This record gives sequence, structure tokens and C-alpha cells, in this order.
Amino acid sequence: MNKKFLLFTILTFLLLPQLVSADLITPLSFMTIPLIPFIVLIEAFVFWLLVNKVIKVPIGFWKLILVTFVANIVTSLLGTFIPLYRYTAENLMWIGLAFIFSVFIEWGIYIPFFRKVNIKILDLLKISFVGNLITYAILAFFQLI
Repeated sequence: MNKKFLLFTILTFLLLPQLVSADLITPLSFMTIPLIPFIVLIEAFVFWLLVNKVIKVPIGFWKLILVTFVANIVTSLLGTFIPLYRYTAENLMWIGLAFIFSVFIEWGIYIPFFRKVNIKILDLLKISFVGNLITYAILAFFQLI
């Protein structure tokens, strides 16, 4: 694993636990459904930017919209059935744990969609991590306002 990526991951979990949220602790409900298009657009744009500009593999934006939509719906549905949100008020560790689960679940959804494309599996994990981090840092910022 890239040392910079690993350092960035560790620092994120140490310094920003109150900003990190995840779909696993945001179950699918009438309150969260309006946020899903916003989340999907941000994650799809981050995905597109990283894949097309950094990794240099041309992938269409509409495919990325579909992939990030599926990934976020799956993690939100899992959040509905695995109510980690009940424990986050008691212990910040649950927020970090839910974030990790969300990143890995979305990564697992990305893998089959891109098995025929020349993207490394580790790059998909990085994209999942960065997409979730940016999305929920933005949402946390707006919650603080």
C-alpha cells in the first residue's frame, strides 16, 4: 500500500472522527433520501476526476453515476438493517467503524463494475475512501452551519 495513502488514512481517523459519517449510520429514511442525489453526484465527480485525470483510464460520467448510486443505496440499506447509528452517540469509535465498513462495502460494489477495465483493485479502494471522506466532510460542514 502506498505510504502516503496509509498515512492519510490514519490521520483522517485520528483527527476527524467527529466529521466522518457513513451510510451505515445513515439508514435509508425520508430524512436521508433527499441527500442521496447530492452524495451520488459528489462521489461520482470525485470518482471521475480520480479515474480520468489521475489514473488516466477513460470512464464515462454516467456509468460512474450508476455505480455510486448503487453503492450508496446498498450501504444505506445495510444501515437500515444494521442500526449502528444507535451507538454513535455513545462512542465515537462506532462512527469510525461505520466509515470503514462503508468504504469497504462500496469498494466491494465497485470491483465487479470495473473488472473488465484497467483499474487496479487498490485504486478502487482509494477512490472509495476519498469519495466517502469528501462527501461526508462536506455534509458535516453544512450540518455545522
